This record gives sequence, structure tokens and C-alpha cells, in this order.
Amino acid sequence: MTGITAAGIGSGLDLEALIEVSIEARRVPQQARLDEQKETLDVTLSAVGAVKSAMSSFLSQLDKAKNSNQFFPRMALVDGQIASRVAGSVEDDDEDEDSDNSTESSTETESGYNGPFDVSMNSRVANGTYDVHVEQVAQGSRLTGSTILESDSTVVSDVDTQLTFSAGSGDDEETFTVDVTAGMTLRQLREAINSETENFGVSANIINTESGSQLVLDSEKTGVDELGNANNLTVTNTGAADATLDGLIGGLAVTKDAQDAIIEVNGIRATSNTNTFKEVISGIDITVRSETTEPSTLEIQSDDDAAVQNVRDFVNAYNKVISELEKYSKPEAVVEGDESDRKALSGDAMFRSMKNSLGRMATTGFAHPDDPERVITFYALGIRWSSAESGGDMGDAQLTVNESELRKWIEEDQNALGEIFAGEGGIVDTFYGFVESFEQTGGILETREDSTKAEIKRVEQAQLALDERMADYEKTLRAKYTAFDVTMGQMNSQMSWLYANLG
Repeated sequence: MTGITAAGIGSGLDLEALIEVSIEARRVPQQARLDEQKETLDVTLSAVGAVKSAMSSFLSQLDKAKNSNQFFPRMALVDGQIASRVAGSVEDDDEDEDSDNSTESSTETESGYNGPFDVSMNSRVANGTYDVHVEQVAQGSRLTGSTILESDSTVVSDVDTQLTFSAGSGDDEETFTVDVTAGMTLRQLREAINSETENFGVSANIINTESGSQLVLDSEKTGVDELGNANNLTVTNTGAADATLDGLIGGLAVTKDAQDAIIEVNGIRATSNTNTFKEVISGIDITVRSETTEPSTLEIQSDDDAAVQNVRDFVNAYNKVISELEKYSKPEAVVEGDESDRKALSGDAMFRSMKNSLGRMATTGFAHPDDPERVITFYALGIRWSSAESGGDMGDAQLTVNESELRKWIEEDQNALGEIFAGEGGIVDTFYGFVESFEQTGGILETREDSTKAEIKRVEQAQLALDERMADYEKTLRAKYTAFDVTMGQMNSQMSWLYANLG
């Protein structure tokens, strides 16, 4: 209470209690309505946030399931050792096979793998077993100088000139130029070559021995050209002549030729001017590491554990949405002793509609990609409805995964399973638009959230207005009762005087 707190001193009456009762009589019904509105709005805001979060997680799983090669991944084994697994997004199945990007993959090399070649997979990969023999790895060339200088600080040129480095031929030729300045030493020349920004992969080194210093150049340009000539490095003085520099360059000799990589896959020979063989097996890139004395066994198979876990994650995300919707909209009375606030939204129309719609979607049948007349349901895939406390309402039921039946699909018909999830009119298509319309920015849930926040602000303003009205009402009451108290005090004083004088 505010203002005077000693009302009743003059009259001897408990006017403070009378003021308090009067104020409470007016405040209580209005405060009760505001408290009820605030409670309902707070629960609504919490509910919308929880459901939106669950829908966002479910949408993430739907995004993942859009790509069957990611959702039902494969792994590559080399001689029984897991070499790589599919992870992340991959190229679309309808990517132009001639496109440079068509062989890109999302494969990750398995930690600890040390086989003779790496394996990457893209969307066209299929299960299979292959014998892969690495006959030769690709390598670049090496030039070793025969000119021996006194030390690496010996001057190699007395004039300003240029050296041009090149490897390959035709459209495959790579080249760069290094400026040589008068007075440049062998060490400085090495640094100029290695630091040149246009350098395509030439590494300059100096070998120091008791006899002196020699220049060695290694090129990363591998393979041979179309005529079978090695893509060896060449160095040419393309500037002013200098006897010392020309002698140094002229003394460079090829001590290691560039060469192709060569492999055999099931006895079929293949060559590559790099160590990577793009789609020598459809959907697979092989990058060789080392030569082998006998074929290694490459096996592409379903990553069953990852696929099962992806389906479990999908099911768990769906169940989380249903659980949140049921938590806040279940129409039955809350059990005695349960402190949950869900009764504040019992039967909420939007939440109930969402739950029932999702339940109906989960009972949809999907056409088998190889037999359109054959209808595949969640049940057929090993995704079952739980019977726990569903009360006959399919919208309240949770999904469970029958792992043995799901694994049978993965092992026997993985491509069809992927199409049922990711194909046109499949599981993803069935859920995606509905879930996105609620979850997305500016979607139904965000709109509900914004309107609820606006209502909460309105209630808060109404609370401030009520507090102000009650304060004004208290002032009015105190003014009235103060006047009454003063009058009664005067009358009591007069009565006391009369009693005293008439006594």
C-alpha cells in the first residue's frame, strides 16, 4: 500500500483494514484475469518455441534424407580395411556425366587407413568387388645440375635476364618465368624460383658437398603427353645471354623422367597422367599411393550401421515433434500432482491439427520405384507404430525401428529404399512442404510466436494500467477516510471536552 499508513488514529477505527479490503475487492478479479492470460501466453510462447525447435531438427533430417547416397551411404574397403565412407552432401544423381563436377564426392578417408590407394565415391557408385593392381604411380621429373659452383653464395649471373620453366605440351603445357638480376647468387636464385607466384610446382634445392654446390630442380608435373613423351621440366634463358648462367642451365640433366600412373582393374589396364583415376569404375575415383606386387581387393558395400542410424535419427526427430505437440495440447486432464502447465493449452487447435496431419503422413503408402503397383508403407520398411498409451489416436503414437527388417532392405534393395525416401512423391516430399511451412522464417510458428509476444506485451501494459488505477483508487480512499478520520477526531475531542465539563 502507498500513501498514509496510519488511517484511524483520529477515529480509533481500523480504517487501514477497510482500505485494504476495498482495494483488494476491486483488484483481485481483474488481477486474476491478467494472471490467467499471462500464464496461458507464457505457456503458449514456450510451446511454440519447443515445437519450432523440434520441427527445425526434423527438417534437418528431411534435408539429409533428400540425398539417398548420403542417407543410405556406402563405404569402400581395400583388402578388408575400411578406406573411406560417404559423408556430407554429394552430387545429384542426374548430374551430367560429362561434367567436370560429376565425379566430385563427399567421401572422407577413414582415419588410420594406409592402403595402396585412396577411394572416393559419388552418386553413381554401386556395390561391387574389384581387383585393383597398381603397376606404377605417376611422378614428376627431376633435373640435376652438372655444374659445381664453389658455394651457394657464388654469383650465377652478371646481367639482368630471365629464366623460363615449362613442362608438358600443347594445351597441357605449364610455364612460368623468373627474373634474374645481375649479381644474383645461387642461393638467391633458388629462393626466387621457389617464391615465384606463378610457379606450377617446381621446387629448387641446392646440394652442398665437399666439391661444391649443385642445383637440383624437381617438378610436380606428372605423366606423359599424347605422343608418349614424358612431361619433363625444361629451363631456358629467355633473356640476355650470360656465360655463367647459361653454363649452369645447360648443365642441367634429366635424372628422373615424369611418368603416368598405371593400374589394372579386373585385368583391364588404365593409365592416368596424375595419380588419380576418375571414374575408372563408375562412381569411383581411385588415387594411387604406392605400387603393389599383387592385386588388392576393393569392395564397395552399404554402410549399414550409418544407414540404420540415419533412419533412427529421422524417426527420433519425428517422435520429438509429436512429443512436444502432445505435451502442450493433450486434452485430457492433468494427473493429480503433475506440475505441468500443458492444461493451459489443452486442445489447442493448431497443435492438434499439426499432430494429426503428421500422423496421417506417417501412414502414407509410397510406390516402389521398380514396381509402381507395389505400395510400401513405414511398416514394410521396418518403421513401426508403438502401442504405448496411444489410446487409439494415431497422432499420439511414436515410431520405432525394427532394425533387422530395415537392414534387410539396406542389404537387398538399397537403391529402392533410397528412392522411397528421396524420390519424387517419396517420404521427404510428403513431409517437407508441411514441416517447412511451420518451421521457416516467417512461417506459421514464427507468426504465432510474434502474435503471442504481442499479446504478452498487451497484458504487461494492462498490468501497468491496473497498478496505476489501484494506486489512484487508494489515494481516493485515503483522502476520503482521512477527512472522515479528522472529522471523527474533532468530534471525539469535543465529546471528551463535554464529558469533562459536564461531569
